[in-house]
Amino acid sequence: MQTKPIGAVLLGATASVMLALPASAQRLFFEDFNGLPLGPNVEEISQGQRVWTKTPPSGWSIDDTRMPGYGQPDYDLLDGMREWAGWAFADVKWWPTVDNQRRSEWVRATGAAAIADPDEWDDAPHHVGFFNSYLHTPEIPVAGSPAGALTLFFDSSWRPEATDDGAPRFPVGPNGERINNQTAVITARWDNGPEVEVLRWDSIPDSPTFKGHWPNDAVILALNNPAGAQKLRLKFGLIEAANDWWWALDNVTVGQPPMLTTVIGRGDGFTARIVEGLGKKVVDGSVSARLDGQPVSITTARPANEFEPPLDEVEISHSRAPQIFPPDSVHQLEVSYRTSDGRSLTETATFVAPGYTTVRATPFQLTATITEPDYFQVDESKGVQLELNGAAITAGSVTRVDPNQWVVRYQFPTPPPSASAHTLKVSFTTTAAQVVEQTLAFNIPTYPTIPAALATAPGTGREAGLRWRTHQLVAARPLGNSIAGAEAQLRGDYGETIHDPSFQTAGGYFVVPWVNFEQGAGVAGNFRADATIPGQDVPDDYIPGIPGTTGSDNHIAAEARTFVEFPTAGVYGMVVNSDDGFQVSTGNADNPTWLVLGKFDGGRGAGDTEFFFKIEQPGVYFFRLLWFEGTGGASVEWFTLNAAGQRALINGAQTGALKAWQLRSVPEPALPQPTPTITIAREATGTVIRYTGTLQEADKVAGPYRDVAGASSPFTIPTEGPNSRFYRAKR
Repeated sequence: MQTKPIGAVLLGATASVMLALPASAQRLFFEDFNGLPLGPNVEEISQGQRVWTKTPPSGWSIDDTRMPGYGQPDYDLLDGMREWAGWAFADVKWWPTVDNQRRSEWVRATGAAAIADPDEWDDAPHHVGFFNSYLHTPEIPVAGSPAGALTLFFDSSWRPEATDDGAPRFPVGPNGERINNQTAVITARWDNGPEVEVLRWDSIPDSPTFKGHWPNDAVILALNNPAGAQKLRLKFGLIEAANDWWWALDNVTVGQPPMLTTVIGRGDGFTARIVEGLGKKVVDGSVSARLDGQPVSITTARPANEFEPPLDEVEISHSRAPQIFPPDSVHQLEVSYRTSDGRSLTETATFVAPGYTTVRATPFQLTATITEPDYFQVDESKGVQLELNGAAITAGSVTRVDPNQWVVRYQFPTPPPSASAHTLKVSFTTTAAQVVEQTLAFNIPTYPTIPAALATAPGTGREAGLRWRTHQLVAARPLGNSIAGAEAQLRGDYGETIHDPSFQTAGGYFVVPWVNFEQGAGVAGNFRADATIPGQDVPDDYIPGIPGTTGSDNHIAAEARTFVEFPTAGVYGMVVNSDDGFQVSTGNADNPTWLVLGKFDGGRGAGDTEFFFKIEQPGVYFFRLLWFEGTGGASVEWFTLNAAGQRALINGAQTGALKAWQLRSVPEPALPQPTPTITIAREATGTVIRYTGTLQEADKVAGPYRDVAGASSPFTIPTEGPNSRFYRAKR
């Protein structure tokens, strides 16, 4: 971006003799979405702990009632990629990691932003229909604003697409023509009046409202507020979209220009923008700033106008380098300036300094990553200090992995409990001799315990290998790339299979030594012919039965059933690299999905999903891998990952590989019975017990207890009988 300097000033400096009349702040409303408590990804392959939420800021609301299938019983199953089923909010640094495609060019946004992304939404199965979702602001008080004085400003990322998606996933015109047209609409409603459209962009190039590709945009709109208006509510809609692109918003501001809009906190200072409009401008040389109550030097500039329609703004910056703010510290900014129509304005804003360290945890180890921006460097000679839950620990390794990133690793002596909460304090010293400390909260991933009742004794597996069953369809399965669709396909719900049955057994399955497949026996995943890590140079094999009898390598569902022998009790890590999705479960041969351990329920290119579980007792356990693929690439590999980061295929030849067997030499164990539950509450109908298991009663707390004849949950305690009765639930 080119800029034209217009001066560097201190508080109190002036370059104008214009008489300035005092005025209050011009912003009536501002939202940057950075106060939202973000949570983890749900279905997207890109992992993150604080990256996404569907919950809007207070007073805002989302209307998804026009999303395909909304309100139907299977909407949760067929809502597309969950994160993008309508408007949502996400970290703008994480968003491009799901699939960049120019998302990373949106540099005007910071922290979280509001995002409508039909491109990613369509990456998972959904009902037939277009993406139609609306985002509403709260009611904005505007009383006292002169008629026609208000504007709406927002930072925007927009990419258009139209008339390229049709049946079977999307509606078509009367002659089968493709009619998708990603469209952005903003309406304003004053008091209780009708909605008034203030913006429309669409994606058809010869349309009068066509908006081209602007992934890093800023927009100011005249709202033409009527005289006497008391309140305003805005609605942002993204509609008529198929597998198109996106629209995203940040720094939504309503007020009278000039007005302070965006404040970006850096570790060494800040950058703020004052937007001009409606003929009102900032007087050059009149801008000053106070930071946390103290005057600071600033540089002001007018960035080259690179937006369409044009937008004028003044950019002010301050740097305190080489010193930096403490990570995640909150700062108050006060900006004062004069306007071309004789007003003297003061605007205030808050910003949060960035952190420099992120943390990722598994049950085996902690990984802290320190990223050096361009305004400081870590002093390597001073090392990195760690505190886990307030106690000092020693890092196992500190490694510079690229010119501006350090990776610090610590291995737990024993795996922490599933889902347990912890803190990690990371301290380092910069080359400017400043000690930087950052405390991060994290959780151990949730991992289930596989009960000992599912085990048979070590050595009870027989006939080494896994049994693999393939099913292939001529066309796409109705439920698309989904676990439910793959299960239905394997049941035969969609018709006979067309896979090549050569080399399969009379039982309809293939015997395989391990799972490391690519549709053309090419290279994919971690175990591949060209791998440089010892033990991982295992060539990919063809997917059993693929290509099918028609020569196709698409529309596949498959399962691998095996009995895995775990030599010791403890926590294990397991990984499936898949293109597209998968599910790993345990139970017994009669109920193979009794406990789901890991899954990816959707479409993706070859990617890892790791998951963890605890084995209570050494022995042989039934495991099942479900895998499915739609079109394009197809590959899958199944392996373990130990505490040292070493990978080993299930039944592979690598050190530490778990043995896998086709059969057990003993009968299948029964599934564990669920633990009984019981609650009691006073309700309108009386005292009601809700329970699972068998309900028993006694006259004394010590018993003896007897079954309550004919009882079922919920059970209302009879009013007649002894004054005191005791109840319990048993298996």
